[in-house]
Amino acid sequence: MHDARSEAAQREAARLVFEGSTLDRARLATRALRALLADPNDTTQVFLLGMSLNAAHFPEFFVRFAIDERGAALLREQPAIDSTHVDFAALRRLPATTLGGAYVAYLAENGLDPDVFQAPPGLPSMVAFVAKRMRQSHDLWHVLTGYRTDVAGEIALQAFSYAQLRLPVSLVIGVAGTIRWAQEPRIARMAMEGYRRGRDAAWLPVQRWESLWERDLESLRAELRIAPARVPPVHLVAPVRAA
Repeated sequence: MHDARSEAAQREAARLVFEGSTLDRARLATRALRALLADPNDTTQVFLLGMSLNAAHFPEFFVRFAIDERGAALLREQPAIDSTHVDFAALRRLPATTLGGAYVAYLAENGLDPDVFQAPPGLPSMVAFVAKRMRQSHDLWHVLTGYRTDVAGEIALQAFSYAQLRLPVSLVIGVAGTIRWAQEPRIARMAMEGYRRGRDAAWLPVQRWESLWERDLESLRAELRIAPARVPPVHLVAPVRAA
């Protein structure tokens, strides 16, 4: 969801990042988490959770991103993974065994819009770019890990993401989701495996995905140390979106 109401809510969250108290951000996070657990399809709540929970931790992540030469290049050039900057018609001509071919097949199969993830409003430009980059990489991480966009897959990917990013939003969503759907214990096992896979993988935030579209997906997974999933997937509900 990216409409005027969502943008206004994100602007208010950005204001709280800089001007609000810890209690203000905690209240926003609590409301957003309750709304997300009630409706896992509400992407805006994920955005609000991220902005409120990550405020104190994002600077450390940003520094790690910026001091990596690949991250510094991304900051200078600010590429985007959306229909304005990526030739999706060309990706559809690639074999499904490549990263680009698998990515567009994944989008089509799940009815997903690559333009839904844009920079959060109200943040400094460099910070907003990194946040947008992480949002726009989310579906690529689904492709690389093999996790679906249902509840179980999103929880597992949040665990993977926490191991990679060390940002609280992924931990909170993963733990809260595991508790919320505790009737299916395999979700907890998927989450623990997702964390281990993320911990052992190469650091993905600084990867220039635009140069990897034609790479064979399996060889790329091996290069990035993304181990095959061992826990059978759990399919609970229709696809959801998270970031």
